[in-house]
Amino acid sequence: MQQYFLNEELNVESTYELSKEDSNHIVRIMRKQNNDKVYVVFKDEIKYICTIIDNNVDKVLVAPYEQVSGSNELPTKITVAIPPLKNDKIEYLIQKLTELGVSNIVLFNSERNIAKIKKDKVDSKLNRWSKIIKEASEQSKRNLIPDITYVDSLRDLVNFAEKYDHKVVAYEKESVNEDNINLKNLLNSELNNKDVIAVFGSEGGLSENEISILTENKFSVIGLGKRILRAETAPLYFVSCVAYFSEFK
Repeated sequence: MQQYFLNEELNVESTYELSKEDSNHIVRIMRKQNNDKVYVVFKDEIKYICTIIDNNVDKVLVAPYEQVSGSNELPTKITVAIPPLKNDKIEYLIQKLTELGVSNIVLFNSERNIAKIKKDKVDSKLNRWSKIIKEASEQSKRNLIPDITYVDSLRDLVNFAEKYDHKVVAYEKESVNEDNINLKNLLNSELNNKDVIAVFGSEGGLSENEISILTENKFSVIGLGKRILRAETAPLYFVSCVAYFSEFK
């Protein structure tokens, strides 16, 4: 069953109008008819099965039918911070991070990332990436749409992360350090209702200066195994580990 998000308070006695974009998708792509059912997530992450009562291509109307119990969200709120990657790698990463359950994605400019975001392009980029996140949230049946944020520098990122419960940075040089058990310690800690932020480098990695800045601000350096992972793979490895230990430990 297809899912959509609606930024409105729920009243089970009311009917609701979906956006023009979502309405077009329901009617023209999904070929839904009156009395067909869809999932709709309202404010406060409340999910309902809703009945289509008017399949107008410009404004589909739905009525709440039955509440969906439980939540598909992780017990741990995970934020991934990474510089923009080249070509379409960042779009792939954003999509997969959303499917895996992150709560927030932060993009920042680092010393070595090639794909810098020009200041006059930030809003248009965020709008495009937000659309990718919304579609991935619908596909994976999330109860919320993750936030995506841009900060201009590592210093801004440090300030952003000040109140997190766990702060880590992945560093490729730690792949050969068998004494580094910071990731193991994190995974074995109490993760329920905790906020975790993990910082990753772009294709060129993070500089030693950037690692120093992060460790000076209470970020723990972690390794991700003995293999050197691509920039778009490392965050997926980390989030998968935390998600598993958060949900199933």
